[in-house]
Parts: sequence; C-alpha cells; structure tokens
Amino acid sequence: MSSFGSPVALAPPAPRPPAEILWACENGGTPHFPGDIATIYARRQSPFPRHLDAFRVAVREAQTRVWMLDGYLFLSDKDKGSTDDRILTILDWLHIDIVANDIKILTGDHQEVSTAALRLFKDRENDINKKLTRRGPLCSITVSTHLSRVFDIHDRFAVIDDELWHFGATVGGFHASVNAASRGWPAGATGAIEFFELAWSMSKGKT
Repeated sequence: MSSFGSPVALAPPAPRPPAEILWACENGGTPHFPGDIATIYARRQSPFPRHLDAFRVAVREAQTRVWMLDGYLFLSDKDKGSTDDRILTILDWLHIDIVANDIKILTGDHQEVSTAALRLFKDRENDINKKLTRRGPLCSITVSTHLSRVFDIHDRFAVIDDELWHFGATVGGFHASVNAASRGWPAGATGAIEFFELAWSMSKGKT
C-alpha cells in the first residue's frame, strides 16, 4: 500500500474517465483547439482567467485522494487577479462536504503567499472534520511550500483518486495564454503516485 494511500474508501472507485485533452478558455474548457483569434484574445484579456470546470468537479467529487504538484500554484499572472483570489478559488474546490481525506499540495515558497493565507487550508480541514455527517477517516489537508529545486519541474500535475492529470501550465488551468491539460491516465500504472511521493519526501521537515 502506498504510504500516502487512504486505508478506507467510502465508496467503490468511480470508473476513470477516458483520456482526453482540455483547453483552458473562458467558457470553462473545451476538448477542441481554440478555433479563432477572438477566443484566444478573450482569454488573454480576461482579468480573472477561468479555471477548467472539469478539474474543479473532479476535485470536489474525489473519493480518497487529491494531490497537486505545481511550484507556482498560488501565484496569479501579472495583473490577473491576486494570490488571495487564487487561494480562495482552490479552497472552494475543497468544500466542506468533500469525501476525500488525503489532500496534499506541493508548491514553491513565494513571498506573495502569506502565512495567514496558508493557514486557511488548516481552517478548512478543521471545518470539514467538524461536520457531524462526516464518515470514515478524518480529512487531512497539508500544504508544503518547499518543492525541491532538484526536481526542476516545468509541467504541473495532479492525482485525483487514481486519475493522473497533466497540465502544460497551472494545475487547474488558470493561465491566460493558450494552454491545455490532459486527463484520464492511470496514476498507479504511470508511476505518478511514486513520483509524487518522492517529491513530497524531499520536502519533509520543511513544511
């Protein structure tokens, strides 16, 4: 069993979605390349580039595991919202009724991200675990801002239950430029779980 695995599943795992590519755009994502310059321009000019709806839904409906690996997850593009806006959006994904109990975010250390902002994740963990209707293991939300530079990671990744997501830009698809994510890959079979565990182990003692 993986050292990060959840010992108890509250429901049989849902069938993994078929592999697909999703392009970030202002309607919440599309499986097709941007078809015209107006679509690209609208995305680039948006003051708050919209994340991928499909990823938000996947996180909110996760049954066991939500892992995110992105050295710049909490940082918005210049003049594209704020760090606080980004964190509040991610917290909304981790809603109070979330079933998943193993939530880990591995990112980089940036002066724009305050200790108070990071503390919101522990506050959300406490709120989730106070729910009288919660069943199964307590929820753990851990954020490490010490992604090792040894990894020199360019792309970004997430593991939702046993599904691997791969992002060309930010986890969740926030970037204003043309960017895409692919989903539907088996996290275990691709080695993504072991990769995340290795990255996480190198940040131990620094959280």
